[in-house]
Amino acid sequence: MRRYGQVLGIKPEHLAEYTRLHAAVWPAVLEMIAACHMHNYSIFVHADTLFAYFEYDGDDFEADYARMAADPQTQAW
Repeated sequence: MRRYGQVLGIKPEHLAEYTRLHAAVWPAVLEMIAACHMHNYSIFVHADTLFAYFEYDGDDFEADYARMAADPQTQAW
């Protein structure tokens, strides 16, 4: 298993909308994340900074990430 973390900035005027959208992630998106071997996905917010964390237990991260990025439901969400 590999662990990944990502730090992103968010403009303060977009934080409420970001929080609202991420409070109700579409089930199809959650299923795709799991199908791509990503687990324990969490996003933490501190002021205008986001910290994302997940664990990956697959064999080809680049292929799984590309699969998720190409998924129409994930793109629409």
